[in-house]
Amino acid sequence: MRSTETTSQPSPVKFAPAATALSYWTKRMYRQRGLSNLLKMGHCAPAVMKTILDLKESKEEWLIRMTAGLPGGIGNTGYECGGITSPLIQFGLEYGLSAEHDGLPIVIQAGHDYDRRFRECHHGVLCKEILGDRRVPFPCIKVARHAPELYRQTDHKDSTEAISGETREAFLLLYSHLSANDFHCAHAVLKQLAGTIPVTRELLDGTSGFIGGTAFNGLTCSALSAGLMAVGLKLGEIETSHLRVMRMLAIMIAGGNAFADHLNKFNRLMNIGHRMAKWFKGEFGSTLCREITQCDFSSLGNVQRYIEKGSVATCKIIAEKVAGQAEKIIKQKGVGF
Repeated sequence: MRSTETTSQPSPVKFAPAATALSYWTKRMYRQRGLSNLLKMGHCAPAVMKTILDLKESKEEWLIRMTAGLPGGIGNTGYECGGITSPLIQFGLEYGLSAEHDGLPIVIQAGHDYDRRFRECHHGVLCKEILGDRRVPFPCIKVARHAPELYRQTDHKDSTEAISGETREAFLLLYSHLSANDFHCAHAVLKQLAGTIPVTRELLDGTSGFIGGTAFNGLTCSALSAGLMAVGLKLGEIETSHLRVMRMLAIMIAGGNAFADHLNKFNRLMNIGHRMAKWFKGEFGSTLCREITQCDFSSLGNVQRYIEKGSVATCKIIAEKVAGQAEKIIKQKGVGF
């Protein structure tokens, strides 16, 4: 059945303090829970989100629906793995845009420290890097099992060196410029959708890390990510069947279309997300922030050129167009898109 599409306010999520050291038995429990959720949900981003929520004893299903379009590397484009995006949402919920003493949001720092841990574990942060040319996504099992413990091991107090030197200076300059122009990539999209989805403090906090192509990494345009999350929040359904996931895997192994809409409740939103990404690429030439802006945000010189060119005006136009497309999809319930 379709999950109830509610316009009520999502209630706040309570967060346990982050732990930087986990025992063998704690890791084992996390990994077992992660595998169990993957086997009944079938996709990385929702399974990782569900496991983190389980460990927090939270039943905030709106967060799972929010990730419905993210599997396969954000709309099945092969970019940021769901083991990256779901924890970043959780960091956002925990820290919002609260900043360190120098003004850099903690969520950016935590996101980069988590990325480092994730890369060491999986030798990449992109879905296509992790999967390679495999037809059956066995590496996703490791992602779902390990992401929750990597999330819990990340504590911003212990990650002060995650961003340093010129990179930190560049991020600070960029964030100061965006703030002065009252612009945040994801928030600009969501606020324009206020009449279509409930734009709460929790939703804005959860998307805080989606700025500058995922925590200033220059990857998937954060306006596009926000648009996909908004569509998932409104139209997403939650898969909870081991049998349906097993059938999907069997079809995948046999070489069939395992991502057909009817085979898994997340498939439909992932496919809508993929079509939305194709639309976005047709409009702007790429789904990657660094290719659209021609800017490496870790370079102080690149950021200065971004500012001098007035590129934030282009980013605002992109956010407006993404919001319009997301609203259209939501009103049509994805039919015909």
